Amino acid sequence: MFSNKNSQLNLYVVLKNTSILLCVFLCSFSCKKYNSNQIREIDKVLVKLHKENQFNGNVLIAQKGNIIYEKSFGYSNIEKKIPLKSSSIFNIASVSKTFTVVGIMMLVQENKLQLDEKVCNYLPKFPYKNISIRHLLTHTSGLVRIQSQPFKKEIEGKQLSNINLVNKLIEIAPKLYFLPGTDYFYSNTNYNILAHVLEKTTKLNFNIFLKDRIFKKLKMKNTFLGKKNVPRKSKSEIVSNYTKTEWLSNVYDEVSSLDSSLSDITTFGNTYGHSLIHTTTQDLLKFHNALINNSLLDKDSQKEIYKSFKLTNSKEYVVDKESNYPSYRGLGWCIARENPNVVYHAGGIIGSRSFFISNIEKDLCVIILSNNDEMGRYNFTFPMRILEGKNYNLDSISMPKLFARTYIKEGLNKALEKYHRYKNSKKNIPFITWDFEEIGAELISKNDINAAVELYKLYTAQFPKEEYSWSLLADAYLLNKDTANALINYRKALKIRPNFKEVLSTINKIKKI
Repeated sequence: MFSNKNSQLNLYVVLKNTSILLCVFLCSFSCKKYNSNQIREIDKVLVKLHKENQFNGNVLIAQKGNIIYEKSFGYSNIEKKIPLKSSSIFNIASVSKTFTVVGIMMLVQENKLQLDEKVCNYLPKFPYKNISIRHLLTHTSGLVRIQSQPFKKEIEGKQLSNINLVNKLIEIAPKLYFLPGTDYFYSNTNYNILAHVLEKTTKLNFNIFLKDRIFKKLKMKNTFLGKKNVPRKSKSEIVSNYTKTEWLSNVYDEVSSLDSSLSDITTFGNTYGHSLIHTTTQDLLKFHNALINNSLLDKDSQKEIYKSFKLTNSKEYVVDKESNYPSYRGLGWCIARENPNVVYHAGGIIGSRSFFISNIEKDLCVIILSNNDEMGRYNFTFPMRILEGKNYNLDSISMPKLFARTYIKEGLNKALEKYHRYKNSKKNIPFITWDFEEIGAELISKNDINAAVELYKLYTAQFPKEEYSWSLLADAYLLNKDTANALINYRKALKIRPNFKEVLSTINKIKKI
């Protein structure tokens, strides 16, 4: 059910009997191997996902520069009933990182940066002396995430510029999760720093650099860094994003009307490098073509980008293990383990998902941009699997959605039972940290503290190195007047982060009681 002041609309209403929906089957000699049956199968699955409320957005598939499939599913704006079209502009979130990678590699080509040079040589006050540019690009630096607690509390609502955000990180110097190069942990912080390094090196604003060196060169006329840089004439092309505002509810809302959206804007709205690029499927195809044709980077730089990073201690790691393409991490891009010619990057913000995948050997590209947040890794990657003639899986179970849906309908015990039954399924979409945090907060707001305790126990089991999991469990015990267990779990949080101010303060208050 979709919430609206005047009416309730189905978020994913199927656009029937309209000529707006495009499906272009343009197969030249160069792409005859992708036969009409493969395209029909892709379209059949996408139509099914749309009808089942799992997808709303634009899809473009091309080979050797020729579009072989292009289609829009649903509305750009539900309330105004504005349909999506090929010119619709999406915030591609973390797919933006691929542009940051190209910018950095341009400077490497020009001998202005070196991949294995330490970041502190470019930012003298940078406190982590062993982190290199390559570590940032491959998410092997060990840096905390800007959107995770407790660091988020230091920047929340302050509208910090990207430079000031990096300076705040330098000032606080949170403890690294691991020694650089010894493990993998995806962190937006890496790319905020990379953007700052690029600006310091070129003495250009990041937006100006992208516009002059990439967007204009490739005639990407519908691509902009940030919504505020989209010209007035193109504002109407920006899609509205939709999400469920509460896990424990069946209601969907337009994202810009939400307080949480305003909070994110006032916290992260002026930061970049990790996200913020707004573009279309057709402009992203131009970017893909430029990478394939070495219009932006030479062949050696291209090879470097798509080289899988090996950890210094030989530890194995897998990116997107639960997907059709378990991968290693290259410079920004994910590199499929079974076929290193398949490279991709995903992006997601509240109410939006993006996916950009290429087979660089066959010059084959699939671009999927969605203005809801229902689609996961399996659903995003199935078109490439079909085009490669391989078996594929679709998203089967979203663990947080399963837990929430079952809790609403059948109660806590059934929700816990289903969690344990399906948690090890290779097809599921697992909880991430903020899924636990958000659902737990809703349970507390409903005054179901016992349920919050049980959920946070699952959080600590899945993320035992996340200090916030232990502090939240302790908070829930404290709300339940179980001081003994609260103290036990606060101390576990302190073992991970000894200077966790909020926890130290709470422990002192408990001792005074």
